[in-house]
Amino acid sequence: MLLTGSAPAAALPLVVLLALLVGCQCTAVRASLAGFAAAAAAAGIFFQASPRHMAIESLKGMWNSVSIIIVILPAILIYEISLAAGAFPAIRRELSRLLPDRLLQVLTLGWCFSSFLQGPSGFGVPIAVTAPLLLAVGVRPLWAVAIPLLGHAWANTFGTLALAWDALMVQVDLDPGQWLAAAAWSGAFLFAMNALAGLFICWFYAGAAGIRHGWPAVAALGLTMGGGQMAMAGVLPSLATVIPTTLGLGLAVLLSRLPRYRDGSFPAGDVMDEKRAGEEPPRAGGMGLHQAMLPYYALTVISLAVLLNAPAKRFLSRFSTGFAFPASVTGLGFVSPGSSNYSPVAWLTHSGFFLLLAAVVAAAYYSRRNYLARSDIGAIARHAGRKVVPASLSVILLMGMSKIAGGTGQTDVLARAVAGLTGSWYGLLAPLTGVLGAFMSSSNVSSNILFGQFQSATAVLTGFDVPVILAAQTGGGALGCMISPSKVLLGATTAGVIGQEGAIIRRLLGVSIVCATVMGCMVLLFGRLAAR
Repeated sequence: MLLTGSAPAAALPLVVLLALLVGCQCTAVRASLAGFAAAAAAAGIFFQASPRHMAIESLKGMWNSVSIIIVILPAILIYEISLAAGAFPAIRRELSRLLPDRLLQVLTLGWCFSSFLQGPSGFGVPIAVTAPLLLAVGVRPLWAVAIPLLGHAWANTFGTLALAWDALMVQVDLDPGQWLAAAAWSGAFLFAMNALAGLFICWFYAGAAGIRHGWPAVAALGLTMGGGQMAMAGVLPSLATVIPTTLGLGLAVLLSRLPRYRDGSFPAGDVMDEKRAGEEPPRAGGMGLHQAMLPYYALTVISLAVLLNAPAKRFLSRFSTGFAFPASVTGLGFVSPGSSNYSPVAWLTHSGFFLLLAAVVAAAYYSRRNYLARSDIGAIARHAGRKVVPASLSVILLMGMSKIAGGTGQTDVLARAVAGLTGSWYGLLAPLTGVLGAFMSSSNVSSNILFGQFQSATAVLTGFDVPVILAAQTGGGALGCMISPSKVLLGATTAGVIGQEGAIIRRLLGVSIVCATVMGCMVLLFGRLAAR
């Protein structure tokens, strides 16, 4: 490969996207369109990519966006069905009884439950599902999106049944000892992320007072979830998130019985909307918590029944669709490999299908119990359609931008520039490479595929232990999912705040930098010691 493209040019799409989303508060559609145009311009001018090459990468991005769009539609359907049936006020009422402490409610939904959903599903489902639930307990819309983005990020490596972890291991050649070391370091970095997420949620809720009130719950839940994942990562990675987060949900209910969290006297914090929390829609009466949570129970049962049943999963995975794309080479020699079956979508094992089945189950049950009228179905479809169109357009543009940047060498050049500038300090910034990959591609899986081999090679060149750097890669990829524009857009869509994506990213950008810095310091502290 003869790649010598300009690092500033490679950074242009990212700078444009962030500037418009965060600085100018543009809508996701406008910002993603500008980012797409910047990526195409940089590819053609500085990376000598032909129109054919960019067209191929754009089509790949469009196809990749299907995996996200088929999550958006059924997630919105579940929200609209639950809203029309009056499930959300019932959830608020019953959770207030079960978990009287409001901060504990926010921690349970935004941290524990979103992480639990990441275990079997992923693909943005934790954000799409949890944001409306946080709205139901009185959380302000922007925070209802920001909190689960923060709360679920640590679970992105071993969530989705360890899909991101498996993708990383496929990219590198590790002996069994190195594999175990990489799993252990990944668990340790993600444990730190998990604890920081809980503390940040308490801080967002009520500042220092929130941390003083919430730290016992954060310590207990963090040890159970983050510590449990770390313990299981090298033994049973596919369930390393599922089992600890399930235990975390049960522990949250037990914590609510402690005197500290039993009386509900701790005041509502800045993330809460007291006026909206006090409203009682007319359909709320008579519906219990389990009825209100039916769509999410159905989603969990269906997901686990398929994904943990190997024969069923193998059979259903046969029903997939992929497309053939030819290889293409830029004028600088960067090769975008061809594929005879690019990024196949297994429709019947995809989270979008599980969400759709859960929506059907919910609609049938609520209709049978007279929580939904026949006339509601048309309104639900119209509301869902209005939300899906702008969100889908933004996702298509973002994924197209990502594929052009990755497929023409821009992402690779930017990552190599970071490594070259930092030298022996590379360990401090190694997580940022993972962040960059996930931010651009909306996926820790894609980030690990893009940069797994690069991180391994850079670790050898800079004298760091390979397993430590690989753990930093996937840990950074998990952090990048926190501020991924397409995931932010997904939450903003289901929370009804489309157009506020930049404001949400601003709330989380500093958190991601702090977490990446902590992780980088851990790499510097332990990486060279492990290499000796």
